[in-house]
Amino acid sequence: MRELIDWLREIEGLASAAYRQAASLYTDDQDFRLFLEHLAEDEAWHYRVMGKAAEYVQAKPACIPAIAMDKITGDRIERYFADIKEGLEQQTLTRKGLVEKIIEAEHSEWNDIFLYVVNFLTEKSDEFGYPAARIQAHIKEIEGYVASLESGAEILEKFTRLPPIWVENILIVDDEKMITTLIQALLERSGNIDVAHDGQQAFHMITNKYYKLIVTDIDMPKMDGIELYEKVVDTFPEACGRFLFTTGNLSPERQAFFAAHQLRCLPKPMQIKTLKEEAARILLAR
Repeated sequence: MRELIDWLREIEGLASAAYRQAASLYTDDQDFRLFLEHLAEDEAWHYRVMGKAAEYVQAKPACIPAIAMDKITGDRIERYFADIKEGLEQQTLTRKGLVEKIIEAEHSEWNDIFLYVVNFLTEKSDEFGYPAARIQAHIKEIEGYVASLESGAEILEKFTRLPPIWVENILIVDDEKMITTLIQALLERSGNIDVAHDGQQAFHMITNKYYKLIVTDIDMPKMDGIELYEKVVDTFPEACGRFLFTTGNLSPERQAFFAAHQLRCLPKPMQIKTLKEEAARILLAR
């Protein structure tokens, strides 16, 4: 968890600096300048929240997250703010281009991960409850301002209403709501997503709807992920290749089970890039 928090803190710092730099260049437009200054203040506050989060997990080393930041995803998100900085300094970034970069960055995995971290920590300490609510308001405020601009509707349509890449049904199964919320956000363009919070609920859903991809945790109440797999395959033998498992406890016995059945399991914390690639592999399989 500490590595994820440190990465978030770095991004919040980059975002705050980029938005403040932009605000200093738009003194001719008070509304736009105030909007950018407000964003810079929000990101500075997020930076401080991650500072408190770092202090908290330093004293709680057992905090293991569901995901880890991979270099490709991290570099892509960092690039948004490098592009803003470079474009402002070279005077090649138009006002519309700046707004598009902000919307693209704010709707990347960045804020999904921030929300996941604060929700995770909220379960450990009430101190992090307020940031979880505020990050969602932060996104809505940005969308509200952009919608008021002359070309705002076009920008929002371009970056926030992208259709799924594949018209396939995906089921995410995990007893922890924050994890299903995170995976749903990370795979939102991969298909039409449903969520179940235990194996029994998932089995009922699978018997009533075809899912091309089933992403399931193993350790769950009522019916665990392996029991779910065995029951589903017993009923629908062709479903064996549609499962992608996740677990925080990849024991030798489980590894042997997955190897014997040629199944893929992602140990937590799982890299974002790997999750997306494995999901795509199953969705594209014939």
